[in-house]
Amino acid sequence: MYKKSIKDNSQYLLPFIEIIKYYGSNDLEQGGGTMMILNENGDILTCKHIAEEFEKSGNLSSIYPQIIQDLKSAKNKDHRKKIEKKYGLKKGVATLLHIHFLLDIKDDFSLEIIPHEYLDLALLRFKGIKTTRLSYPVFSEIFPEQGQSVCKLGYAFPEFDMFEYSNELNDIIMKENGNYNFPLFPMDGIVTRGIMDDHGFISMFETSTPGLRGQSGGPIFSPGGIIYGIQSMTIHLDLNFDVNTSVMRGIEKKKVTYTPFMNLGIGIASTEIIKFLEENNVEFQKK
Repeated sequence: MYKKSIKDNSQYLLPFIEIIKYYGSNDLEQGGGTMMILNENGDILTCKHIAEEFEKSGNLSSIYPQIIQDLKSAKNKDHRKKIEKKYGLKKGVATLLHIHFLLDIKDDFSLEIIPHEYLDLALLRFKGIKTTRLSYPVFSEIFPEQGQSVCKLGYAFPEFDMFEYSNELNDIIMKENGNYNFPLFPMDGIVTRGIMDDHGFISMFETSTPGLRGQSGGPIFSPGGIIYGIQSMTIHLDLNFDVNTSVMRGIEKKKVTYTPFMNLGIGIASTEIIKFLEENNVEFQKK
């Protein structure tokens, strides 16, 4: 049912890749999301929480060299603790965040990030570039109906191991022979209900299947390929079906404790996306 629409909507998608180094460890956490290229000018739509990572990356990169320099100058343990307190350094605190961008840009470019006032939407606008795709997203002018079949598409379960931390350079670098594979992962379901935002508007909708890690920023579309929203988050609803009992497994009695939750997806509706894009004079398609 979704074979052709998945193929068509995959043409304009782009993986967002981030690599995080935490204090006290050279091991790296790798994650990411999904971005939609809207037109040949390279304008990109994604979630605000993804776009915010660009600012975090810049802030950490600007202060990290000074952190390294101060730590190297520590005369003893007490001095080092004072430096750690100054920068809020402790186990689990991110000290470096590297973003790897796969947009096919050869020339220098400037990037402007435009966040939505309160919804989880953001524009990444590139100036002076051109990028060609076989197709671009087409957004529905109609809010999706309850029970309507939809599919999510994004870069869940990426298979990449491309980066490492260099003590010599005090930076995250690409490996010479790293794994590099970003298969798209689709997940279908139905629209379960409309969701009200903090301003009292039904600007979002719920889906019967969750959005997987890496699918944030990706499209939610109909079997015909028309986009009804962008995957924003996953919610976990308490079913109140708590289980606390004993069961037999062979000849052994085992105690089972289980608290189930229903995992559902939340998408920002295409009707709100259209308003946002039009307010910012972005070229895009709607139907």
